[in-house]
Amino acid sequence: MFNYSIRFILGVMVVATLVTDTSRAEEAQWVKKAKETVKTAIPLAEKDPTRPVYHFRPPSQWMNDICGAIHYKGAYHIFYQYNPFSGDRWGYNYSLWAHARSKDLVHWEHLDWALLPMIKRGETRCNSGCVTLDGNGRPMIFYTFVHAKRYAPGRTPKREQWAAIACDEDLIKWKRIKENPILAAGMNGVPADVHGGWSDPFVFRSDGRTFVTFKSCGGLVAEAQNKELTKWKYAGKMEGVSGECPNFFPLQNRWVLIRSTHPLSYIVGDFDAKTINFKKNGGAGIVDYGFGKNPPKDRSWTRGLYGTNAFVDKDGRRILVGWICGFKPKRGWNGCMSLPRVLTLDKDKRLIQAPAPELKKLRAKHREIKGLEVNSKSELLKDIKGDTLEIIAQFTNADAGAFGLKVRQSEDGKNAVTIRYADGKLNVAGTELPLKLGEDKSLKLHVFIDKSVLEVFINDGATSVTRVDYPGDKDLGVSVFAENGSVTLKSLDAWNMKPIW
Repeated sequence: MFNYSIRFILGVMVVATLVTDTSRAEEAQWVKKAKETVKTAIPLAEKDPTRPVYHFRPPSQWMNDICGAIHYKGAYHIFYQYNPFSGDRWGYNYSLWAHARSKDLVHWEHLDWALLPMIKRGETRCNSGCVTLDGNGRPMIFYTFVHAKRYAPGRTPKREQWAAIACDEDLIKWKRIKENPILAAGMNGVPADVHGGWSDPFVFRSDGRTFVTFKSCGGLVAEAQNKELTKWKYAGKMEGVSGECPNFFPLQNRWVLIRSTHPLSYIVGDFDAKTINFKKNGGAGIVDYGFGKNPPKDRSWTRGLYGTNAFVDKDGRRILVGWICGFKPKRGWNGCMSLPRVLTLDKDKRLIQAPAPELKKLRAKHREIKGLEVNSKSELLKDIKGDTLEIIAQFTNADAGAFGLKVRQSEDGKNAVTIRYADGKLNVAGTELPLKLGEDKSLKLHVFIDKSVLEVFINDGATSVTRVDYPGDKDLGVSVFAENGSVTLKSLDAWNMKPIW
């Protein structure tokens, strides 16, 4: 088990070197105060019985987007937006890049913070972006410099795009490159009237060329002018880029664009590097329905999956991870990472997402049910219960008016987190989506329950729903049900899941 507190304290001087425009004493004081604030909140976070135990999350305080992810030198690395001073709610100032590492994509080790805002230079946040390799194989961070005076009356300096390069193979120490900013309004062909909030750079490669695109700038694309990726130039605009945190990457001879919209969405198509043209030539739809259709009014209560990053591992798999949000405040923490999802395309070029098979190592006690007929009733599965479960349920011959699965059910059956199909729609704990049953009127649900977190993969990953819910602490039951007719539970496999901490 990794001793977080030891590395947490030892990391002060490492990350302090990144705030280059203040004295070393000021740097160390800022970092010390930030880490003390986080450490103070840990006991409250650890007392929360609803905090997930097999999803990655920071020790305390506010977590935001997964702002970078990479597999490098035998390890998975994630970087995420983190604010040590805002408590368990989103705060505008002092957002940084936090860092964690895993050898198996399941168990994670907290590492020293990678990027801190350069406060004396007027940087209030290190916004989201990506991690990639330059032409020499060295890892680089691309992120957005957010000015402290962005919303000051009468002064609205626009955001800038910056880069940093790794100083060691463990990706612990990072150094901003001297060429920063690499892109800014009115610089290197970028229009002077580019939206002031442009952000979230995502680097991609095609035909031996390296490009980057962003949010909030109409699909603006820039191209690297050298293999060190320190010089860039405006290249054009690409259709389809909307929302936040655009992820653009090749997959099975197509290109996929994932956007953090409301809800998370995707487009499959072809990309022409010569013309910077992306044209739909495949599926398009919703990656995950959990985030809802409307923009958030309160960042602390928005529910679902957002702020994703997609990367390639040593086996060539394209893996997606994202930020799950919507947890109740005043608990000392808020936010966790989704389970890693392996992306593929089906025969119709639609995006398919499957939980990473490495997660199977968390499985503990297993129970199995086969060929259970349910007719106009609800049936409690007596030997299956818990608040950390994985369930794979396959329904067939659905002649009922409604049917489905209930998890986190109370002993009296009055309360539960319900997954219910009826009239061409699937309702997952209050989030509704259109859905057609498969052959033999079938439906497959792959469900992960981790305290307050619910991730549901539908029909072998054709889409998904991520939810944050708060059933009672003692509500642990699982049942299947049918209303006004019958359904066959062809099979159900359930595993209790072991914690990763």
